[in-house]
Amino acid sequence: MVEVSIVRKKLYEEIADIILSDIKSGKLKPGDKLPAIAKMAESYQVSQASIREALNSLKVLDVIQVKHGQGSYINEQMPLGFEQNFEIITKADIANLLDLRKIIEVGCARSACGKAEKLHLEKMKNALEKMWTAVENNELGEQADYDFHMAIAEATGNPLLANLLDDVSETMIRTMKETRRIWLYEAEKSIQKIYDEHKLIFEAIKNKDEAAAEKNMFNHLKGVEDVLLTHY
Repeated sequence: MVEVSIVRKKLYEEIADIILSDIKSGKLKPGDKLPAIAKMAESYQVSQASIREALNSLKVLDVIQVKHGQGSYINEQMPLGFEQNFEIITKADIANLLDLRKIIEVGCARSACGKAEKLHLEKMKNALEKMWTAVENNELGEQADYDFHMAIAEATGNPLLANLLDDVSETMIRTMKETRRIWLYEAEKSIQKIYDEHKLIFEAIKNKDEAAAEKNMFNHLKGVEDVLLTHY
């Protein structure tokens, strides 16, 4: 007899699913303000921590927007593919992703120093220029961020490394977007810091400085990890 393992959803995932269902059914409409966390906790008979986790997961999915000092709102425009089932990203998923990225991308940065060709450097430079445009326009620029990291993986000359990043591309872009949103809303920080970190990585690879490339990539990814795991 084959044993079947039943994986139960966590409480906050169930709450997030209920909110998603209410949006799809029209019970909650774009632009609607969600009740206060305390009121939602009372309504769902759960802890406020579970409500916060549910809202964080919906924020990463781009379904809701948290306006500091005002509350949580259903986004005016739903993301592409909203009619399909979303995969909720958990804190453990983020931790695992960043661990994977540190293992792979620090090595990629080092390898790219000796193998990056003009085409790869141009791709990195173009991605940096798009990031800077995002900084000037107060936008997030997560796609340019992903393109930069993919260009480094491609510069190693090992297609398996690029394929590994491509396999987790959707989650990478989501977490990049969330990191940038957090930095954008914190007064003492800015998404220009992320741009500056990428520029340091680029300069190290361009100058074939393996030690600096490794160090700058690790520091960047560790910073992303700290930001996400602190706020998620």
